[in-house]
Amino acid sequence: MKKYILLFAILLASCTATVEEPKGSGYWVVGDGEDKFINASDDYTDIYMSWVEAHNEKDIEKVLSFETDNIRLDLPDGTFVEGKEAHSEALEGYFDLNPELNVYWALPYVGLVSDETWIIAGQVENFDDNQTRLLMADAQFTEGKLSRVIFYEKAQPAQSE
Repeated sequence: MKKYILLFAILLASCTATVEEPKGSGYWVVGDGEDKFINASDDYTDIYMSWVEAHNEKDIEKVLSFETDNIRLDLPDGTFVEGKEAHSEALEGYFDLNPELNVYWALPYVGLVSDETWIIAGQVENFDDNQTRLLMADAQFTEGKLSRVIFYEKAQPAQSE
C-alpha cells in the first residue's frame, strides 16, 4: 500500500510542475533589439492559405474578404498597391495572366514585445505561358485579416540549352 501512496504522490507532484513561458528566438533591430519571436497559431496559416486559394479561384471578392480595408501590398518590382479598391483593380489585370500560386512552406510568428502577428511563406507562381517565379511573402495580420503583404522574388538561374 505504501508503494501505491508513493507512486500517487510522485504522479501528483509531476502534474503540478511549472511551465516555463516561451522565451522566443530571433532578433529585431528596432527598439532595444530584444524583440523575440515565437510561433503563432496555425489559424493564421489557414487564413493565408485561404487567401492564396481565392487567388487561384480568380475570386476577387473572396480575396478582398481576407484583407483589411487599408491593405498594402509591396510588390517585388518596388511598386505597391494600397487599399481594397486599388487591389481589386490590380487583380483584374493579374488574373488575365492566369496565375496559379502554390505555397510550399509557411510559418506564422508573433513578436513577443510588439505582439504583431506575421506569416512568412514561400510559393511558386506559375503562368499559362510556362513562366514561373519563386516568391517569398511576409504578411502581417491585423485583427485576423491581412493588412500588409511584402513580396520578394527569387531570381532563377538561366536555363542552359
